[in-house]
Amino acid sequence: MVEKRNCSFCGHPIEPGTGKMYIKKDGTVFNFCTNKCKKNIIQLGRVSRRTRWTVRYSELKASALDREKGSEAKEEKAPKKEASKKATPEKPAKKAPAKPKPKKKG
Repeated sequence: MVEKRNCSFCGHPIEPGTGKMYIKKDGTVFNFCTNKCKKNIIQLGRVSRRTRWTVRYSELKASALDREKGSEAKEEKAPKKEASKKATPEKPAKKAPAKPKPKKKG
């Protein structure tokens, strides 16, 4: 049975018999689905988590949204103690107008 691999940069599955394998001097093996992915990581040094068209980027954003939704649900369940008090927002102090400088007579 042929081993299924994912692209080291974008995360898409690579069909058997396609793609490129890149091995660094330290023994690290990279599998790429296209030349575009190879150039982005090797030549340009881009990070897949910050590149919008990759699967890894979308996974990261999805997990971030899940965390935000979870924290919002916890806030709604917690009793609000400050709601019973009348909260008035503090207004910033007004600045006094600047005094004009006296003109020097010369």
